[in-house]
Amino acid sequence: MGSSSDIMHDFVVKEIRNIYSSYDGWKITSHSLENGYDTLVSMERRMGGHRESVKVLVTLSKSIPSPLPEELTRADRAADGTVTRHDYAVMVPANADVSAVPAGVRIYTMKSFAFEGKELVWVKKPVQKSKSEPTKLPA
Repeated sequence: MGSSSDIMHDFVVKEIRNIYSSYDGWKITSHSLENGYDTLVSMERRMGGHRESVKVLVTLSKSIPSPLPEELTRADRAADGTVTRHDYAVMVPANADVSAVPAGVRIYTMKSFAFEGKELVWVKKPVQKSKSEPTKLPA
């Protein structure tokens, strides 16, 4: 049985894991929103007797939806009654329009995707040449 996730979302989740590492105790879950490729990624961990919760709206659109979805800004209640520290952020491709993001909201820029003009492109890592291969000169 295969995976039902999209390769674009796999790259984005990898970038989020670089910011919110499981080594630091973050548990990551995600679910898609109703509009296109927008995804809400939730991270949670216990730290110093408190529960920390972060939600990141991931969008592959040129501009941020305004207003931000209520689901992003709404703090979830902990079932065990512990105090939850809630934060939220937005992750967008490079060169996206972030003018609609309210002040104080963290903005993360994707390294895997960027806008060149109006098109969303996949940013690939440059190929490194190994020193063991001799360079071929034209004959």
